[in-house]
Amino acid sequence: KMNKRANDISLCEKIFSHFRYWRDFTVMLFYLKKTFKNSGHVLSRAFKNDFPIDAILRNGKKVKIRTFNAIYFISQAQKIQNIDFDFNNDIVTIQPDEKTNQKIIFYGGLDNGDLANIFLKKDYDTFKIKDNTVVDIGANIGDTAIFFACNGAKRIIGVEPFHKNFEIAEKNINANKLTDTIQLIKAGCGSKTGSVKIDPDYNSSIESVLNDFNEGEDVPIVTLQDIIEKYSIPMNSVLKIDCEGCEYDIIENTPSDIISHFNHIQIEYHAGYRNLKRKLESIGYNVTTTEPHATDVVNSFFSKFRQTDSNSVKGKFGHKIGYTGFIFATKNN
Repeated sequence: KMNKRANDISLCEKIFSHFRYWRDFTVMLFYLKKTFKNSGHVLSRAFKNDFPIDAILRNGKKVKIRTFNAIYFISQAQKIQNIDFDFNNDIVTIQPDEKTNQKIIFYGGLDNGDLANIFLKKDYDTFKIKDNTVVDIGANIGDTAIFFACNGAKRIIGVEPFHKNFEIAEKNINANKLTDTIQLIKAGCGSKTGSVKIDPDYNSSIESVLNDFNEGEDVPIVTLQDIIEKYSIPMNSVLKIDCEGCEYDIIENTPSDIISHFNHIQIEYHAGYRNLKRKLESIGYNVTTTEPHATDVVNSFFSKFRQTDSNSVKGKFGHKIGYTGFIFATKNN
């Protein structure tokens, strides 16, 4: 569905989004070189999707890198001092800072999750979460939910369909003693109830789209109305959506009065923003957006030359260039 959204982004925006991609890619290469002694080896292996990679940090420590997510996060984290990595067990520890004054532990934080953008680039720092109830669509490993809890959210309902993500999210919420604040739902979210088959052994990531596997466990699809009613979500709560494409179905096809239940909405869009912005403005929201950035350009190019089993998950769903950014919507009083 995402590749049919030609009207959601203009040709000019597409062109500039690719400029932004290569600018960010150049910055990443700079930090990669500062992080790894054998940065050329790490990069060439990553382009071939040839993991795990034997990498050497600048301090001489030898580590195994299992995902591109880990390369990106480690490179970004070199700029700050309050993050510790346990490479063997895939654990990230964020030491207390002035704002949260709380040590946070993330199992699976190197190979999955979006800790670099949430905690380092501060994607949600302007989100109006303090003392609010937050519905978190696309909870992944619990990273955003834990960030919200540590920054004053009163209650968080997290929705995550992928089995392994859900298990890690539960582990992280328990490890950080946030079970009284965060409640997880093992489900996908859409405009209509239903179900989808998901392979429970699938190693999903922050870029995983909720596709229907031919076999696996049945995972329910719930609507915003289901969540509001079942979990007694108060009027004027907060909604976060980051679900690699399901944002279009949710916003465009959910009844306006259900969306209007939320006072503040932050959406990560993945294929342009125009229709989402238009819909939210039509029901009384003040909407701003960030400029779109192209995503997965290099992977899309190199995937054409990789040996990929057409019956595998990657073979079926592949890599597609996206156009991503944030939508911020606040209800007009």
